[in-house]
Amino acid sequence: MQALLQTFSGMSVADLAGLLTTRTLQIVPSIAKYLVVFLFLVQIRSWPFTWHWRVWSPVFALRGRFLLHKCSNLLRSPATRKVKNLEWLEEFSPIGANPFEKQFTYKMWAGPDDCDFNLHLSNSSYPKHLDGARFRYALQCGPTFFRAGGWMGLGGKQRLRLQVVRYLTDPPPPATHFTFLREIPMFAHYEMRVGLLTFDSKWLFIVTRFVTKAKPKGKKAAIKSASPPPASAGNPSLHTANGLNTGTSTPLPSDASAAPNAKALAAQLIERPEPDGAVLNCLSISEVVCKIGRITVPPALVYAMDGFCAVSPEGKPYSRTNLPPHWDRVRALRGDAHPGLVLPGKPALKKLREYYTHGWREEPEDARWWEQALGGEVEERRLKALAAMQGLRRGMEEARTY
Repeated sequence: MQALLQTFSGMSVADLAGLLTTRTLQIVPSIAKYLVVFLFLVQIRSWPFTWHWRVWSPVFALRGRFLLHKCSNLLRSPATRKVKNLEWLEEFSPIGANPFEKQFTYKMWAGPDDCDFNLHLSNSSYPKHLDGARFRYALQCGPTFFRAGGWMGLGGKQRLRLQVVRYLTDPPPPATHFTFLREIPMFAHYEMRVGLLTFDSKWLFIVTRFVTKAKPKGKKAAIKSASPPPASAGNPSLHTANGLNTGTSTPLPSDASAAPNAKALAAQLIERPEPDGAVLNCLSISEVVCKIGRITVPPALVYAMDGFCAVSPEGKPYSRTNLPPHWDRVRALRGDAHPGLVLPGKPALKKLREYYTHGWREEPEDARWWEQALGGEVEERRLKALAAMQGLRRGMEEARTY
């Protein structure tokens, strides 16, 4: 060490600077190489086509499972294989479920590539990951619709293709609304809880709650965070799965001014506590349209075709062992797309697609089985939320004039 110091002390300043520069230039390429590799790995979730894989991976998974199912029945007779395949497909229909109680949870974490300079989830990352969660929810709610060639898209994107005159007279609704409440820090795990808010004859309103797990200090804090807000006197309140208060049946107001304030809707959705005490970080409402080609399919038909319905008049929920009254009609429409009715050839999905696109219009108003299936409490909840959503849409459309 002493000899090294003597060597450096004997060198001039110019020689010492030249030596340090040479050694630095030799080391920098190695450091830069490792830094580039590190940054490349950190950004792995933002590589090309990773978004496409994240969105479409459930479709590939379903096709793989169906292929394995078919392979497990290769030694059976053709008739038996067909019945087994149809039974397997029908198991995906949520028969007897209430559409407002159906919820899909998609788990994610805030990686460095999703965060901004404030070290929390960037506002642009919320819609990016929402696509995957929303698509998985749609697959669970309408498997028959997707098999028939259907798809679901955000409202604003679909109607921008219309002519300018029609656009000015009937402007497209905003596709997605976001209300940011609390930040999601970098590396934090969060969940997207997707469910149905309401629907009308054309639009589905899907609500997504971005939540993180709460960390209460004690049992009292946990109980307090999970307890619902008190109901106002003389107005009993019941928080439903879509977060809206329900009481007596309220028809949809014909007067636009009579619709509830949009802020009241947002307040109810935000104030609704999560069942497990999770913290609400962001609230999103998406306007979705069901399409086959360019033809719009009524949301109620999509839901009822896969078994969603209200409870029986006796208050007993329907299920696979207690089939709803409209299920015979659904099976007749499916043809050989369901077990129990085998038809020659493969016309079932084509006929089902035709019913989705225009066949349902031929049904008399008093015989539309999908509306009857989604009556009762389901219809009450739908109207409650729909009135508030119309107020929200009017406000957003009026903002375009400023």
